[in-house]
Amino acid sequence: MNEYDEKWEDRINALLDGELSATDTELLKTAAEDDHDLARAIIEAYQLQQAMEAVRVERAPASLRKRLREIPRQHRSAPFFGLLQPRWVMAFAVIPLVVIAVSLMRPSTPSASEIAEARQELAIAFTYLEKAKVITGREIESSVGQTMADAVTDSVNRVIKSPSLTSKEKEA
Repeated sequence: MNEYDEKWEDRINALLDGELSATDTELLKTAAEDDHDLARAIIEAYQLQQAMEAVRVERAPASLRKRLREIPRQHRSAPFFGLLQPRWVMAFAVIPLVVIAVSLMRPSTPSASEIAEARQELAIAFTYLEKAKVITGREIESSVGQTMADAVTDSVNRVIKSPSLTSKEKEA
């Protein structure tokens, strides 16, 4: 394609894309009236654009998509030394950090005085728990007992206040 054709091709594409100014559009139409090859090129470009818009886009088959995804992996250049890959470099860099963390997290053995102090604190905690258990038990017993007493008292009071006779009194 020569320089003349490329100039017209750019203008034709701009016309079809709606990017050509009104003045340039009129100039192109005027030129196409005199140049039958240019007119045919405009018509063919328009028909091609219409045909492309009518084409449905279909999804590629799964096997083709899989093969296309594998292409970059197949053509990836293998590093000279496998341990210089970024994942291995990061793994080797993490090893000292893991060693330091494990050594810092390792529990130290407590001294005899720390053990004795912990036992005393534990005994005090158990004493407080026992006292809390006793007090809580009394509160529950008192609350439940009072609730039961109120329920019984209310039902007895209703029976006493009721003017109707009980079933045993009716039989007598």
